[in-house]
Amino acid sequence: MACQKPRCFFKKAAHSPKQLTKALCIKKPWYSKLIDPSKVILRNGGLLVIPVLAISIGLWEFLPEVYGPKEFSREIPTWLALAENLFRIIIFSVPAILFFSNDEIKNKWEWFLYTFGIAIYTCSYLFQILYPNSNWSTSYLGFTAPAWTTIFWLYGIGLIYSHSWLLPSWHRAIYIVAATLFVLLHMAHTTLVYVRVLNQ
Repeated sequence: MACQKPRCFFKKAAHSPKQLTKALCIKKPWYSKLIDPSKVILRNGGLLVIPVLAISIGLWEFLPEVYGPKEFSREIPTWLALAENLFRIIIFSVPAILFFSNDEIKNKWEWFLYTFGIAIYTCSYLFQILYPNSNWSTSYLGFTAPAWTTIFWLYGIGLIYSHSWLLPSWHRAIYIVAATLFVLLHMAHTTLVYVRVLNQ
């Protein structure tokens, strides 16, 4: 909208602050578009990260020794480890600033993708714990399953949460790209470990 001429404005000097701002063409600061996070706390993306952390932390110590922190990080290139950890921080922290709208709760297939991802992610751990020497667990797909199954629940989170209370211009594609890069790096790491174990 074009700014009002000064002379017109002074004729209407008794207008409210809102009309004053409009008359002077003063743009609202970017933070005026932010949403109070307390109003969307039950729709916050951080809530869907909790089950993943519970599974990872709760079951990790029961996995075969090769998945242990010391053995799993041995002989891994520094650049790969740093890049993987950087994107790990991103994918686990960013959901805390995201939320879904009331309309998006009706998108069943996105919630199904997340739930399916959590289920097969859990199974990938359980197979390694209960049947570490099975054909599946010792195969490439089985050994790397804890890495590649993450793509399902990550994409689920990325598709469910299309709004941010901190970044008004947020787009779900940002999280999808970050999730994809993390999985590629995580798979590269796990593949190197698998090759090393295979050649022992």
